[in-house]
Amino acid sequence: MMRRLIPAPSPAWLVLPALGFTLLVFGVPLLHLLRMSFNTHPPDGIYELAWSLENYVAVLTDPVNLRTIRDTVLLSLITAVVTVVLAFLFAHAVWKRKGRVHLVLLAIALCPMLVSEISVIIGWRMFFPANGFLSYALVGTGLAEQKVNLLGTRFAAIVGLSYISVSYCFLTILSVMNAVDRDLITASGDLGASPLRTFLRVLVPLTMGGIIGAFTQAFVFSMGIYAAVNALGPDSLWSIGYEIQRQMLSRRDWPLASAFAVVLIVLISLTVIGLHALRNRRGPRHD
Repeated sequence: MMRRLIPAPSPAWLVLPALGFTLLVFGVPLLHLLRMSFNTHPPDGIYELAWSLENYVAVLTDPVNLRTIRDTVLLSLITAVVTVVLAFLFAHAVWKRKGRVHLVLLAIALCPMLVSEISVIIGWRMFFPANGFLSYALVGTGLAEQKVNLLGTRFAAIVGLSYISVSYCFLTILSVMNAVDRDLITASGDLGASPLRTFLRVLVPLTMGGIIGAFTQAFVFSMGIYAAVNALGPDSLWSIGYEIQRQMLSRRDWPLASAFAVVLIVLISLTVIGLHALRNRRGPRHD
């Protein structure tokens, strides 16, 4: 009697456990968040059940809230650009080296991942003030005549945000570089292209998919992080994350905080979708 062959399960069935876990852990809280954003905030409580759009109207029409959204997006875009440039240059340096130098540079690049965000913030708060290391170094080397205080500036906030996300961007770009055929770089030089022209016209286009992926990572991280912005940036710089925290803990206005969170999720989602489409069109995928 011939044994009946059991058909192999479809690959789609293999993702069902992970999909179910994702929907349970992230989908259900997201639905609660969305529902909370339509409630109202009573003067003597946290929220009242309702179906109102007043929270979204407040988020999208109030000048202070619009400035918060604008500052968050601009800060995240600038941070993403700075982070990708630094990560790309360092990934290129690691990619060109071999042996022990390659391993040492790789270990240096991974160091920021081993430090918690709170430790990073404390370290930069000791680096940027007038009595910090940077100020003493500038005065000691003669580059500045008097002490310099960079704490509480947008520059300090960008540095802190970039430091937090640079290692992840570095790994993304380096993984794409490792898939590049080095013979193409050699052929470009043999055909008379200068190193700079080879870098800009050959290597950058071949790694564009990784660059866009790294930019997406840095942008998403910067949009969601608020502790570094609050601790290193100026008092006038409010991020969406900080506003959500303030509404939740200080004002106890959960509906408005939920509306801010929904707007933040929509902004990040639209950006990721746009960058993903650009990545598929401009560069090869290395998933």
